[in-house]
Amino acid sequence: MTMVTIDATSRRSRKKAATRARLIAEAMRLFSERGIDGITVDEIARVADVGKGTIYNYFQTKEDIVLAFMADVEQTVQKQRRTGTGRKRDVAAILTSYLQKELELKAPYHAFVRVFLAHMFLRTEQFLPYMVEIQKTIDPPLEALVTSLRERGLIRDDVPVSQLVMVFKTMQLGLTALWAIEGPPFTATQQTIKTEIRLFCQGLAAKA
Repeated sequence: MTMVTIDATSRRSRKKAATRARLIAEAMRLFSERGIDGITVDEIARVADVGKGTIYNYFQTKEDIVLAFMADVEQTVQKQRRTGTGRKRDVAAILTSYLQKELELKAPYHAFVRVFLAHMFLRTEQFLPYMVEIQKTIDPPLEALVTSLRERGLIRDDVPVSQLVMVFKTMQLGLTALWAIEGPPFTATQQTIKTEIRLFCQGLAAKA
């Protein structure tokens, strides 16, 4: 009886995870085509083949779907970092891999990232609350990464972690904007990432 209960719970969990992933993927595709404001919850439900009420079981607003997408990307990048950082002693390689993995995960939603950046820059006041929420997802793992590199003696320890994170995110935003503007195959962006990270790491180097 216990095993049956566990199996049933596991199936429900997998089904819920699959539904959530489908909702996010279909919403991102629609947002990419017509923007966030141009899409209704009814349309997302129809394309994802679920009832409108099902969406509200997972997300309260369309913007919450965007936040979930950003959070999922960040969590995947962090998993990749935890498995790869230990094999890389070079800070530039670690940070380059971090940015490249993030953009790789966003590549299928390149058009949406353009829409998102447009919303962020043109409607800053309206979009600010959601940007604040996104930072809550982005900042902790970045702070953990910087702290880890510092504890290993790979970067300087005379600048507050929060400031290093802010500088990195500023560079990250610029590179994401370049990536969004350039489009596939992102050749110039990839070269620029390597150059900017190399220059950034010169300033990060631990003092003798």
